[in-house]
Amino acid sequence: MTKFRIGDVTVQSIWEMDDTSFAMRSFFPASDDAAVAAEIDWIAPQFYDPQSGMVRLSIHAWLIETSRSRILVDTCVGNDKERPSRPQWHRRETPFLDRLAAAGIAPESIDYVLCTHLHADHVGWNTRLLDGRWVPTFPHAKYVFGRAEYDHWERVFRSAEPGAHHLAAYADSVLPVIEAGQALVVDDGFVIDDRLTVEPAPGHTPGHIAVWLRSNGSSGAFTGDVIHHPIQLCHPDWSCSGCQDPALSARTRRRILERLADTDTLLMTGHFVAPHAGHVLSRGEAFGFRFLCEEA
Repeated sequence: MTKFRIGDVTVQSIWEMDDTSFAMRSFFPASDDAAVAAEIDWIAPQFYDPQSGMVRLSIHAWLIETSRSRILVDTCVGNDKERPSRPQWHRRETPFLDRLAAAGIAPESIDYVLCTHLHADHVGWNTRLLDGRWVPTFPHAKYVFGRAEYDHWERVFRSAEPGAHHLAAYADSVLPVIEAGQALVVDDGFVIDDRLTVEPAPGHTPGHIAVWLRSNGSSGAFTGDVIHHPIQLCHPDWSCSGCQDPALSARTRRRILERLADTDTLLMTGHFVAPHAGHVLSRGEAFGFRFLCEEA
């Protein structure tokens, strides 16, 4: 578990699983063997298995505790979800809620759930299966969805058969929240607890957001799927195969990395393996990364 403070706010990761089901070359279509080999000394074995060619990604949530609120950013894959097209996500039985309890948090005490976007690996624990029905896992929380993202998936869901894993996730992990009256659809610039601001970060999905935390002169950014893997710091133009608009995704990624580079603002990623967070460094036209546990 990664735990630290930003100003007067406590932030910690709640890990669900590592995903090793994506091959580097197919996950990053713009990649090539020579470029990957040039980074092998530092990406293997922690972030990449050169024998199998698979990348290693973490799936985790971020828990934020302020003096007034408890906020969860993204909610992973979830248990019991039907995801046959993604075997590592299918019908999982993970002690995620036990890990949340180990952090001293009961589901009833969460005030807000913030979803950077509505892909299946970011909304799964929005709901849990109870007596054959999907019900909100966090019964007193407001679930915050960016308006552009919400509108996009509502249109897609209403016009398509909900078979693919992201549409299935909308059906079992988003709709029950809406039907329970717990959804809060917000515009860019929305602020929670005077510390967290929703900002647009489109490309991976049309309405993807980033969440910027500011407290007592310190700051951090929760960026969801703006960046998936540390190799993208060296190659910020490499968008993943799941990006709906790869060119826009690359522009968004570079814009945010440039904003973070050589500052004290922490980058808190959605899929870097532990410790998940650190500082962005300038490296010519690209970037480097110093994880929280590393010395300067």
